[in-house]
Amino acid sequence: MKTVKSTAILDYYDGVLLFEARDLLGGHYVGMALGRTDGYDRYLVTGVRPERLRPLRSGTLDLRTLFLEAPGGQWYIALTNGDPGDCVTLEPQEGSIADAGDLLPLEGYTLDDGPIDGLALAEAIARRNVVLEFSIKPPEAAEGHRVGMITLGNLLLQVQSVVECAYGDAVRDLSSHATRDIHPPDGYLMDVVVPAAPGSYRVILEAARPPDKFGYGGLVLGLQRLDAVFAAVEDPDLAREGLREHRGRLAGSFIELMQLLAANDTGLNYSWAYPGARVASYGGVSGADARWLAAALSGADDLAA
Repeated sequence: MKTVKSTAILDYYDGVLLFEARDLLGGHYVGMALGRTDGYDRYLVTGVRPERLRPLRSGTLDLRTLFLEAPGGQWYIALTNGDPGDCVTLEPQEGSIADAGDLLPLEGYTLDDGPIDGLALAEAIARRNVVLEFSIKPPEAAEGHRVGMITLGNLLLQVQSVVECAYGDAVRDLSSHATRDIHPPDGYLMDVVVPAAPGSYRVILEAARPPDKFGYGGLVLGLQRLDAVFAAVEDPDLAREGLREHRGRLAGSFIELMQLLAANDTGLNYSWAYPGARVASYGGVSGADARWLAAALSGADDLAA
């Protein structure tokens, strides 16, 4: 039987829904979750042409179309957890994938998020430091690995601003016993260390301060607060109420980030980790939700004050 290795998670919800894989010769594959069998997730897997992965990731190609384009119509069933690095044994199926019936994804299923592939955790371990990576999909990124300089520059500044505000809120909420050495005033600063990682247009940031005897200071707490802000707006209809808990500079900076994303017609997805973490933390917002939030939160002076 053919064996492939999972290389990236393309969609995730309480488990891997869609993963990308490669075989020993460099061929590309995509696997979609079908359900669980004997403690493992069961996946529909097909080979794909590499040039079709970019429109899939950017949300301009639906998954059913991609599967129906499988070379030679060949398809497979696999049992795996789909985690990056896992070796996956493919069981070939008879007939053409066009005859797979209800196993095929519904028409119109597209990806809205960037790949979630453990990059932040791998970089955090390698660099022995806190790492935050984010991906964006402005219109120019759909046709090539590029992004406008002004778009990227403004976004870097705004991401740093949100992290700064999250850090400040998290540190202020700590006990008065917390010392300046453990949580320095500039502990929120991050440096760009990889300006364009593979995949969607992705940027990797690393804490500007290396860890000391106190560990990673308040930056981890600040990034956890960042997760809480994104979680608070998961339901756009309740976003204004959800942001009340983070009222002040943090809410104001987050609203400005949504406005910037909307102006540049892109969503943002991120993950972060530190070397001792078991898994990375993830968050983000789709382009459609960023536009909705920017409009819904416009003029929310009571939140930003």
